[in-house]
Amino acid sequence: MKITFREYNEKDRDLLLKLTNKLEVYAKFLDPIRRVKNLPGFTEISLKETLENVEKYQGKIWLAEDEGKVIGFVIGAIWEESEKNKLEIGPHKLSEVLDIYLEDEYRRKGIGKTMLQMMEKYFKEKGCDSIWILVFAPNENAHNMYKKLGFVDREIGMLKEI
Repeated sequence: MKITFREYNEKDRDLLLKLTNKLEVYAKFLDPIRRVKNLPGFTEISLKETLENVEKYQGKIWLAEDEGKVIGFVIGAIWEESEKNKLEIGPHKLSEVLDIYLEDEYRRKGIGKTMLQMMEKYFKEKGCDSIWILVFAPNENAHNMYKKLGFVDREIGMLKEI
């Protein structure tokens, strides 16, 4: 195993689409109430929106490779501060990890941690003072990794089907 990282380019779009679909399949698998459906066309719309946000909001995408084979990615963006947010929190520069994914056999080997550290370094270089990341509640492994990296629970969303 020889892991390297490189920036995304437009030629990687189909690879990123394929991995994004795997991320969505994984989320669907984890969903205890089977609410996630990911119907045909969802992945394409989701990726299009993400790439637009990356373009518009100083985003960055890194791909992880094992001897040239793409095995994962991390995507981040830097949000513009709203007037309401300035009054609530004060002046700040918020970044967000939009998505992170690794093929199953590469998890728990420190690769995801490295990708998050790369994104954090990029955000710091851009003057950000905080990073937001969402985690699907059933994804306990990711949640625990984020905590080990210094993230703290900030909000908890809950859902009840009726």
